[in-house]
Amino acid sequence: MRFDDVWIAGTGSVLGDLVPISTAVEDGSYDPLAAESTGMVSYSRAASAPAEMAVAAGRLAVKEAAALGVTTGPDTLHLHGQASFQGIEMWSAPCWIAGELLGTRLPEMPKAVSAWSNGSMAALDIAANALTARPELTTALVTVADRFAPPADRFHTSPGIVFGDGAAAAVLTRGGGRLRLLSHVAETDTVLGGLSRGDEPFRTAPPPERPDMRRRTREFLSRGDVSLRDVIQRTADCTRTVVARALADADVAPDGVDWLLAPYVGRTLYRDSFERPLDLEPRHTLAELGRTIGHLGSVDQLHSLDHLIGHDLLEPGQRLLLIGTGMGFTFSAAVLAADLV
Repeated sequence: MRFDDVWIAGTGSVLGDLVPISTAVEDGSYDPLAAESTGMVSYSRAASAPAEMAVAAGRLAVKEAAALGVTTGPDTLHLHGQASFQGIEMWSAPCWIAGELLGTRLPEMPKAVSAWSNGSMAALDIAANALTARPELTTALVTVADRFAPPADRFHTSPGIVFGDGAAAAVLTRGGGRLRLLSHVAETDTVLGGLSRGDEPFRTAPPPERPDMRRRTREFLSRGDVSLRDVIQRTADCTRTVVARALADADVAPDGVDWLLAPYVGRTLYRDSFERPLDLEPRHTLAELGRTIGHLGSVDQLHSLDHLIGHDLLEPGQRLLLIGTGMGFTFSAAVLAADLV
């Protein structure tokens, strides 16, 4: 979908301490061959709960938006993306976050966005559509936060990935900002959802042990209905499709991409998932940054935007291509312009 007047006015992000990947190799938590393949340098490890980090990132985004004259408050739509435990069971993280950032009596309903690693992209999509459809809505606040502390296994949950902890936020509005959203598209291949389901039965409560995601993938592939080659092909096809659609909706040619902002995954997975399938030669990426902080679950894309803005890396007129993937299996792409107004 093309957007003509949706802007990001402010961003913010927070990370934990950066822990050298060599520490995990030395204590046996991470295989040295895997470390060599991913090229990981370090990962972010936070002590704060995700919801607490979301509030910290949200305050930074709200402050940055205010510097442009964009005010948030009780009437602001709040969306919170998450892929991990937020710190308290049977509790609404979005309502608490909104209460800390927007006020205690809200005419809007804070909403959780459960799109796993596509949380940033899904929340941006919902916020942009809400701003487009509702003239009375002037601002939306998106927060995303995840932490992969034990019993989660940040090193073995998904091949080619080391999970990191962090949060990010963005204030969206109309009429001007720091980045303009030109397009956003998504696609879902539900067959690939079996990669994270395997032969797991439905239960009445979560099991006490942590989920063995690699076993589930092996179970799915062992059925023989879908081969590993099929998975690679279907993933590549969906990635190419959403990128082509997003670029076309934004009227941006493939050679017009200045920044490619893909999920923070290891070197081999990044090459196989994004470099090889896409006929793109972006002038810049944040792949190296990703290998210092790890995959932040739902947070990667908004963290990338905040990193670019916060480090003054953008030039007027540059075009940014964001790519997202998430369990299910979902694929998304968005194009933004560095057109400060």
